[in-house]
Formats: sequence, structure tokens, C-alpha cells
Amino acid sequence: MMPINWLMIFMLYLICLMFIMILMNSLLLNFKIKNFKKKIIYKKWKWLW
Repeated sequence: MMPINWLMIFMLYLICLMFIMILMNSLLLNFKIKNFKKKIIYKKWKWLW
């Protein structure tokens, strides 16, 4: 029973890690896209002025 339990815990831990990594990546991507859009708007304003 013990090895199976440890394996289950390890698998859960790995899944949690993967989930956190994906969440962090998506947050970073969103942040980068927002910054990119802001830069484009800023450039457009510069061009207009």
C-alpha cells in the first residue's frame, strides 16, 4: 500500500506543478500582450502628434 500511496502523492505533486507552470505562463503572456498593445497605442499617439 505504501508505494502506491507515495506514487499517488508524487503524481498529484507533479500535476500541481504543471498546473502552476501553465498558470504562470498564461499570466506572463497576458502581461506581455497588454504591454505590447500599450506600446503600439503609444507609438500611434506619437505618430499622430
